[in-house]
Formats: sequence, structure tokens, C-alpha cells
Amino acid sequence: MSDFNAKEYWEKRLKNDYSLHGVGYIGLGEEYNKWMYKVRTRIFKRAIKKISLNNSSTNVLDIGSGTGFYIDLWNKQKIKNVEGADITQVAVENLKEKFPENNFYCLDISSSNDVKTLNQGTYDVISIFDVLFHIVDDEKFLNALKNINALLNKNGKLILTDNFIHDKTFRSQHHVSRNIDEFYNALNEAGFKVEYRKPAFVFMNAPVDARGKFLKWIWVTQEKLIYRNKRFSSIVGSFFYPLELLFTKLKTEGPSTEIVICSKK
Repeated sequence: MSDFNAKEYWEKRLKNDYSLHGVGYIGLGEEYNKWMYKVRTRIFKRAIKKISLNNSSTNVLDIGSGTGFYIDLWNKQKIKNVEGADITQVAVENLKEKFPENNFYCLDISSSNDVKTLNQGTYDVISIFDVLFHIVDDEKFLNALKNINALLNKNGKLILTDNFIHDKTFRSQHHVSRNIDEFYNALNEAGFKVEYRKPAFVFMNAPVDARGKFLKWIWVTQEKLIYRNKRFSSIVGSFFYPLELLFTKLKTEGPSTEIVICSKK
């Protein structure tokens, strides 16, 4: 059982910087993070084409909504009902102000008691982007997946982004990159089967699953340039952006974050 308090960590982090940079890759600068989110937008749009959505009747829940980046993307799809949830009060308060037409809930997705406040078995799609690798406790991680399954209707889809590494699971205080087999086993135990998995990043995120040295060298070089002078943040981001769009489309395995679609078994 980990003693890491996710709620306290994110409340403090978002109070200090409630922005895409605050929820993104701190240290690479605001401009680089903007380019990363441009990539995420394209990856999101590609992925949802794999799901049969009747936008006029679809019910979506986004978990870990943060600054509302994905709430905005879902709203732009003209979805009938888009709701959001976050573990932090600061995020929920800001989200309610920013998106008055959407409903938001302050809850911990790994807590069955918290999730009882939502309508079970009613959501067509649940998205949880760049969140699960922050649930460092394995029991809570599995509980989160089981709770998501219970919230989805029988034909519901789960869309998530995470690291699915082929090496052994790697842990830090507030982040865990899980081994792909362990991750798939947890999904299976929670009642899911994977239908789709594609790279979300190749060059513009930490290559935690890179086999060779080349991609690691590219990443370290980017970091050094930007740490040396934040003015390189936008230049480096704009350079890799088109390459990222191309390689995430061509490759079936990625060295970093991947996007996954699951259905209920």
C-alpha cells in the first residue's frame, strides 16, 4: 500500500499552476506543452473514429478532467451529454465556471464510495487520459478499472492513455509505468478486453519503453536544449509536431504513452 496522497499532490500542483503546463510535462516549458496538446488533439480525433458514436444520444464521462482539455474536445464533437470528474476541488470549481453546460464531480475513481454518487451502468464512453499511471497503489488501480466498468453500460467503451512498457514495472513516488502484461491482466480482471492500441507519442514524451538508444538520445537532447533556454521550447515543439503525427500513424508500437480503447467482456 503506497502512502502517496494523490489528492493532496494534485490540489497543491493545480493551485500553483492551473494550466495545461501545470497538468503537463513540467520543465519543458509552456510552449512545448502546447505542441504536446496539439498532438493529443489529433490522437484523440483518430481514436474516437474507431468508436461508433451516436452523438445525439451518447453519454460521456471524462475522468481526471483537470483543466478541461478533453471536456472541450468532447463538447466539440456535439455529444449529447458530457460530464467530468476530478480528484481535486480546485479543478472541479474551475471546470464548473469554464463549462457551465457540463456537470462535474469531485471524486476519487479508485473509491467505490465516491463512485456511488454517479449513475451506474449509464455511460456509453468513459475517457481517462494520462491519469491511471498516477494511481501508484495497485489495489486502487484495479479498483479504479472495476469502478469504470460498473459505470459503463453493456456496450460501453473505455478510452485511456498510459504507458504499456515491455520491461518490468517502474515506479516513482507519484508515477508508475506498468508492464503491459500486468496492465492487460488488470484490465481483464476488471472486465475489459483491449480492442485498439496505438502510440500517442514517439518523440515528444519520455521514451520509457524505448528499446534502443536513439529515441532516448532525442529526448535527452530536447530536454537539454529547453532547460538551457526556454526560448527553444516552441522551436523544438514545432519541429517535432509533424514528425509525431506521421510516426504515431505509421507505428503499431510506441516508446512512450499509448492510446487504448477497451470494450466490456
